[in-house]
Amino acid sequence: MQYILTALKAESKSLIRHFNLQRDISFNFPVFTSQNISLAGIGVGKSHVHDRVEALLEAADDSLLQFINIGIAGGNKNTTRIGMCYLVNKIKDEATSTSYHPDVLVKHSFQERMVTTVESGIIDGGRKYDDLVDMESSEIFRVCSSHVPIHHLAFLKIVSDHMDEGILDIKPSVVSGLVDSNLERIMQFLCRFNNIN
Repeated sequence: MQYILTALKAESKSLIRHFNLQRDISFNFPVFTSQNISLAGIGVGKSHVHDRVEALLEAADDSLLQFINIGIAGGNKNTTRIGMCYLVNKIKDEATSTSYHPDVLVKHSFQERMVTTVESGIIDGGRKYDDLVDMESSEIFRVCSSHVPIHHLAFLKIVSDHMDEGILDIKPSVVSGLVDSNLERIMQFLCRFNNIN
């Protein structure tokens, strides 16, 4: 079973539609399922990740699980391009200085970048961040890696802004459009990733 984890409803819409996922009302947070794939809304930031992942695991009836975090991120204007989807190869938690290293074993077409997980949005241009910033990846890795092998974790980040005030004006339709424009490559990746044991 593949579990897609998203922070925002707008990140989820294209994926729910593509996989024809149906709402699972047995959860008290947004979960959409089909036979082989589920999507869960974990909210922005770290606060709900642990409880929501634990709830998914408690309900899981499959021993082979994968977690894929798909969502938007801020990007350094010198190393990333708005609208581009990157595969994360290193996660740094800014608050704890802990680093994590996803181990994706499938061939893919994405450029790879590091993501720094921050506690609040960055709108000052983010000069001190080399690549990407988000608010969930480190907690997703920390929680999920205690239940599944690290090669069953993947993080796909689509750059929505260059860590400037422009992020404050991004509408949900723009976020959905960013996912839409990368959907074909995301689907190819998920298909290959699903073949890992």
